[in-house]
Amino acid sequence: MAKLKNLQSYKNLIFDCDGIILNSNKIKTEAFKEVVYHYGNEAAEELAQFHIMNGGISRYEKFNYFFETISSNHNLDKNCINVEQLLENYGSIVREKLESCEISIEIMEYRKYSDGVWYVVSGSDQNELINIFKKKQLHKSFNGGIYGSPLSKDEIFKNIFKDKIDEISNSIYIGDSRYDYLSAKKIGMDFVFLSRWSEFRDIENYAKNNNVFCFKDFKDIIDCQI
Repeated sequence: MAKLKNLQSYKNLIFDCDGIILNSNKIKTEAFKEVVYHYGNEAAEELAQFHIMNGGISRYEKFNYFFETISSNHNLDKNCINVEQLLENYGSIVREKLESCEISIEIMEYRKYSDGVWYVVSGSDQNELINIFKKKQLHKSFNGGIYGSPLSKDEIFKNIFKDKIDEISNSIYIGDSRYDYLSAKKIGMDFVFLSRWSEFRDIENYAKNNNVFCFKDFKDIIDCQI
């Protein structure tokens, strides 16, 4: 594997949110279980596992999967499942818990030294994401924009680079899920995994098998460039 390019050489630094900027993966996994627990423990666990296995895709897709597939697997009455209400309940739980969620100090400290354009591209709800970043006073650091669902990451990347295709090769996405990597690969930009807060259980082997850099912390990326 070639040496990782210095982050200072990239024009665009793009970050996933959950598990990268915020230590929020476990918060969201527990929230998925909590909002459907009254449908049974097994159904709730199945949704939580689907969420973990599909990190990076939106909650809208995950609750639709609960409605379409998990409900059938567990003989649930679809007439009793209100997806909009589940989304609302999930959002309420997450918004409350994210307010006290741990922030990656290393990433935010590095902002002082970075001349690049910074973006957030997340599977989280975009409006919710912007609001929590404002409350945590992080939003001004991401001068390229803060983007999330209901658009998919593939769609967001297409929009970002719509009029600047030449910048793709000068951009890097930092994430913690298989979907993050595949989205970056699909559009053709560089990618790095961070594992410390990830729920992707096989992240290091997956990175190795796909010839992708994987670091524990953001600080490890910086240290390897000194």
